[in-house]
Amino acid sequence: MYAEVPSGRMVVPYAEKVTTTHSVLIEKLVAGGDGLCRLDDGRVVFVSNVVPGERVEIEIAETKRDFGRGTVVAVLEPAAQRQVPPCPHVAQGCGGCDWQHLERRYQGQAKLAIVQEAYARTARLDVTPQLRRLTDTARRTTVRMVSTADGALGFRAADSHEIVPVNSCMVAHPLINDFISRPVLSGEGEVTIRVGARTGDIGVWCHEGTLANGLPAGLKTGERAKITERVGEHSYVVSMGSFFQSSPEAAELIIDSVSRRLDTLGINGGLMLDAYGGVGLFSLALEERFDAVHLVESSPSACRDAVRNLAECAAVIEQADVDTWEAIEADVVIADPSRTGLGKHGSQAIIETGAPTVILVSCDPVAGARDARLLTDAGYRIGEVEVLDIFPETHHVEVVAAFTR
Repeated sequence: MYAEVPSGRMVVPYAEKVTTTHSVLIEKLVAGGDGLCRLDDGRVVFVSNVVPGERVEIEIAETKRDFGRGTVVAVLEPAAQRQVPPCPHVAQGCGGCDWQHLERRYQGQAKLAIVQEAYARTARLDVTPQLRRLTDTARRTTVRMVSTADGALGFRAADSHEIVPVNSCMVAHPLINDFISRPVLSGEGEVTIRVGARTGDIGVWCHEGTLANGLPAGLKTGERAKITERVGEHSYVVSMGSFFQSSPEAAELIIDSVSRRLDTLGINGGLMLDAYGGVGLFSLALEERFDAVHLVESSPSACRDAVRNLAECAAVIEQADVDTWEAIEADVVIADPSRTGLGKHGSQAIIETGAPTVILVSCDPVAGARDARLLTDAGYRIGEVEVLDIFPETHHVEVVAAFTR
């Protein structure tokens, strides 16, 4: 993203001349992935593509009442953890991976610090989370891509509708990269591509546009098309319109993290509520541990998949929004909400189950911390917290936290 010049300063190629710039020190990375710095007058400014401890020259791109947003003009004193993004598409503007300028191992440490601060500031809880990472060979099995008028497939540029064509993606599974090496759409359009890393299935859901001719035989197409993925000892049917974890390895890491929390608490038997249960990832993986499973999910597509995946389990599948769901008694709740978290209504529904144990899986550190505060205010005590770095090269993170009362 940056080019070296004789003085040693790194500048953005072809940057327009700016009238006012500021030399600032990046204090830390915050939830959302940006760096925080302060102007001489004390104003807080958030800046992307930076590393804590380095001094950069910025221009102000946006001003709010309490903060501003800045754009890097030059990196004056690079941090030791800065690297040249390993994917060439980043230099072309691809907005898919926002942390490729950070060394891979440092990314996990940065996520750990962000989660710890979110719990301290938002939840007013002092936690010491542990960090676990995916294996380096894990790759994403679902991508959403767009195409130009001539059918060139790619990703959106950062903060833009412009398309950056790509012929391969560094974080995508090889089956996806092989598939996108040929024309997928005949012109402008948008598609979701999902593969079964361990089954070889390939599915495409065309949101806009028309699929190209000559696509591979056996391709599964459409929102209701189903691929099969293997996670641990179980096979999962997943429709193109249903949510699934970023890779089977990521799913296994989350299941293992939840299982470890249950092992620590010595939990076996009783009824498990799988809240925001999706296609039944936790229900199928953990059903032998419990006497019965009750899955609640609002997505019709995911519920249809869950019916197939849990056909041989002692499970009840209920299509409902947890926010308005009429709670039942449960012994354990495993809750895996979307990025917005449980919120006031979702947490209240969980509390009303009377479950003495809640395992919360959060994909946003601030939302997770807010939910932790809601649960602790209701009498739960927070236990082990684990940070899972399952979205390499980005600021995204998964947090698994145990609560008991």
